Amino acid sequence: MLWNRIRQIIYAALTVIGFVWTNYYLVQFIIITKGKLSLANFLNFDIALFIKQIYAYPASSFIGIDVSVAALCAIVVIVTEGRRLKMRLWGLYIVAIFLVSFGFGFPLFLLMRERKQMEVLGLAGDTQEEKTLPT
Repeated sequence: MLWNRIRQIIYAALTVIGFVWTNYYLVQFIIITKGKLSLANFLNFDIALFIKQIYAYPASSFIGIDVSVAALCAIVVIVTEGRRLKMRLWGLYIVAIFLVSFGFGFPLFLLMRERKQMEVLGLAGDTQEEKTLPT
């Protein structure tokens, strides 16, 4: 049970980091391309320019493709595990990957998956014996 708690803490920290750090750079992009950060500029986000800049250099293209492939793999995991564990609203994690960031959506899913596994196994307290998940 200790390792489950440690994983939950790690996933929670990565969710926060994934939200704050990725959005910091998104805000920087908006400020650079629009002149200032405002709701109007945020809603008028230039996705075409954003994607063009991702693939502007070989190094950034590598990262862009790498994260895209990882996100597709994560979506398979989210669908498979979400259904297997009968997680409520598992599709929202996929939406979070696309609307917020991969660095936010996937760790959030892993956190909630860990919590659901604890619930399914009946491991609410640290004193119970460890059980195995159904496959």
